[in-house]
Amino acid sequence: MEHLLITALTVWIAFSLVLYAYVKRKINTFAFIGTLTLGVIILLTLGLEFGYVGVLALLAFFLFGNLVTRYKYERKALLGVAEGNKGMRDINNVLGNGLSPVIFAVLYAVSNHNTIFLLGFSGSVAAACADTFSTEIGQAEGNPRLITTFKKVPVGTNGGVSLPGFGAALLGSCLISLVCLAFNIEDVKAQIFFIVCFLSGFIGCLVDSFLGATVEDRNPIELNKHHVNILATLFGGIFAILLGYFWGIQI
Repeated sequence: MEHLLITALTVWIAFSLVLYAYVKRKINTFAFIGTLTLGVIILLTLGLEFGYVGVLALLAFFLFGNLVTRYKYERKALLGVAEGNKGMRDINNVLGNGLSPVIFAVLYAVSNHNTIFLLGFSGSVAAACADTFSTEIGQAEGNPRLITTFKKVPVGTNGGVSLPGFGAALLGSCLISLVCLAFNIEDVKAQIFFIVCFLSGFIGCLVDSFLGATVEDRNPIELNKHHVNILATLFGGIFAILLGYFWGIQI
């Protein structure tokens, strides 16, 4: 009964905030529908015990991501690197950041609730938040260098990184890692879970930058930024699972 009440409250809050974002035109119609669909899948696959935590993690990313998008938006707009439509997200943004967590949630369900996939879920969301923070704050504050050569590049260059961006990535990963502690997996120390999630989020962000510098918008693959986001968040989740196995987190 306790889990049911917590789940109902979390779902109500999440739906209200997503609806508010839609009414305020922070997300478009397809993004609104896509966000709700991903939320339902998360609830069904993670079940009554962990479903509300999954929704809470995605909601935290949704809120943090929208807030950090507004950071020095006018400056980013002048530089030509701000999110279009005054930061409004579309379905590509939703899938780019939300598809990998859903994959790990489904794997959790079909693996007879192997909790190692909760680490994968957490690591992928942390990677998404780390990358969003790194992009939005780094572009407003940093003097980027290409991650593969460390040569100075213009703001907004694919694969450009900076110290403010790295700091922002660590902050974004940390925030989601703290939220994901609510999974409270039995026999797994909170400190280990946090470290795994935190490191995986940051590493996923670095992979995003590396892919941006090497394959994004380039022949012959021509991956766009949303494809890169999916790959990077997927890697963040896989890295979390590998670290989990290394530390003996396996049910």
